[in-house]
Amino acid sequence: MRHDDSGYTLAEAVVTMVITAIFMGATTTSILSLYSSANRAQAIADAQQQLGVAFNRLDRQIRYASGVSAPGTLNGDPVVEYVTTYTGSPVCTQLRLRPSTGQLQQRTWKQTTGAIAPTPWTQLAGGVTATTPFTFHDATDKFNFQRLEISLSATFGGAAAPLTRQYNGTFTALNTSLNTSASTASTTTCVEGRSVP
Repeated sequence: MRHDDSGYTLAEAVVTMVITAIFMGATTTSILSLYSSANRAQAIADAQQQLGVAFNRLDRQIRYASGVSAPGTLNGDPVVEYVTTYTGSPVCTQLRLRPSTGQLQQRTWKQTTGAIAPTPWTQLAGGVTATTPFTFHDATDKFNFQRLEISLSATFGGAAAPLTRQYNGTFTALNTSLNTSASTASTTTCVEGRSVP
């Protein structure tokens, strides 16, 4: 009995290898695309969560403020202050956006007539920028409370495909009123911290 020892020809082997390479290339491209989409979605979720936590924290603090300052600058960085009195003695909180590092930071000090001793800066959010991050709204007949509007842009997704999202929040200081402007001028509320870097 005779056995057929013929195998694949070189042409058949080359065709098989080309088809396999095309299939593997398409599969690899699809997998890389899925990973890229997943990483981008995770970066967006992380940024939204970070800013959500920061905005919730600010909402809890500013809600009980008895005065908000008009925004200014500290060493060229935009800042704004507010004072709270629910702990007994007045406590000033200063917010700062550092464009050089992309950080939204805060520090506090007890309001006093002497020298102030602010706490170290703590980061609330990173990877953020803004042209005008803080906007003060005084109490009016329409809105009976002082309000602080914070507008930030967060960029994420890497240098190859950056994605920018805008985040805005308006926080109402419920311990203010129409009379707050006369008793706690927005030009002097806790602005003594602007002289301490």
